Amino acid sequence: MSELIKVFKYDDNGVFERDDLIILKKGEKIPDGYTLIEPPIPSINPVFNVKTQKWSAGEDASVMDPPPLSEIEKLTQDYADLMLYVAEVEQKTEQTQQDNANLLLSLAEAGVL
Repeated sequence: MSELIKVFKYDDNGVFERDDLIILKKGEKIPDGYTLIEPPIPSINPVFNVKTQKWSAGEDASVMDPPPLSEIEKLTQDYADLMLYVAEVEQKTEQTQQDNANLLLSLAEAGVL
């Protein structure tokens, strides 16, 4: 009788490669380079220690640098930043015009103008 089992493959240095499904016959051992022990999630490049039968935590995902932006992505980001700046300037201009109109109305109502 055969059984489908989920296993986790690691390379010669113990670095996690992928998870696989394998078929084992009753009494058959898991092949070398595989374990039933799931690596920690989230982790990047966890390493399996065969002697202790444990995974290391691997590299911390939070400290990984994001990939560099392509030229198009940089230009798109710059354009978005400029459009945001223009919108902020337009809002401030409109607020200044409204403030000036309110001031003129107050002066006219007070009889100064």
